[in-house]
Amino acid sequence: MARGAAQAQRKRAQAAQQPKRKKNATPSWEEQLFFSRLRRHTKWVYIFLAVVFAAGFVLLGVGSGSGGVADVLSNLFHGSSGTSLSSQIHSDQKKIDANPRDTAAYLDLATLYQQKQDTAAATATLESALKVKPKDLDVLSRLASIYQSQAETARNAAANAQAALAAANSTPPGVDVNSNLGQAFTADPLSQSLKAKATDAFTKVGTAFTKAESGYKRLAAAARGTSQEADAQLQLASMAQNTLQVTGQPAHARLAIAAYKRYLELEPTGVQATQARQTIAQLQAFLPKQKH
Repeated sequence: MARGAAQAQRKRAQAAQQPKRKKNATPSWEEQLFFSRLRRHTKWVYIFLAVVFAAGFVLLGVGSGSGGVADVLSNLFHGSSGTSLSSQIHSDQKKIDANPRDTAAYLDLATLYQQKQDTAAATATLESALKVKPKDLDVLSRLASIYQSQAETARNAAANAQAALAAANSTPPGVDVNSNLGQAFTADPLSQSLKAKATDAFTKVGTAFTKAESGYKRLAAAARGTSQEADAQLQLASMAQNTLQVTGQPAHARLAIAAYKRYLELEPTGVQATQARQTIAQLQAFLPKQKH
């Protein structure tokens, strides 16, 4: 009995020394399977993060010098302004090739060239349109307005050249500009160069205004007998007056007077009728007096 009790006591002591197994402990093979799955999922997480990181560089423009996604989308859907303008020009040229009498295509193409600051191409386009439709009022009006704008630019350039010459030719107070000393102040190479530029600019401004006047003369002739003639005659008269101021030639005064008189025939009680009559009286002073 004593021996049996001693053996039972030893078994209880050994059992107490052994660690108790947790009831819900995961078997070792399940633990290995769990970490294996974790490693596989982690690999795809790494790949996903890498893709997101790379996409961030592209969309945000990191290191590319661009504005990011806005620039990318803008270039994708709209293209650069230069490319878009060139493509529109090419499109209009194709329209004209397919239908040389498509006035709208000529006008649109001329506008695109003006946006491109290529005035020569714009005027050449409109002149080409007039070869197939010589009396197209829209084309003639646009062409005349371009020539007028060129004339105004030439006048500003001439004024600037004259101002530069006057500043360079300044003589000291009390010195007669016609004296030997006064002429010495204007005989230097710089003054001579500025004088040549001013003379050239004045010649160009006269040519530009005469060309613009011719443009409105063509418009008035084409508009004759139409509902647009009255306005065309007023535009011609105004342009002829401006040309008169630049050149001082009586021929431009005669042209302005004739245009105003034609306007009065069309609209004797028009809005500009009173002003037209007053201007005719003023322009008469520029005409040579007839000998009796």
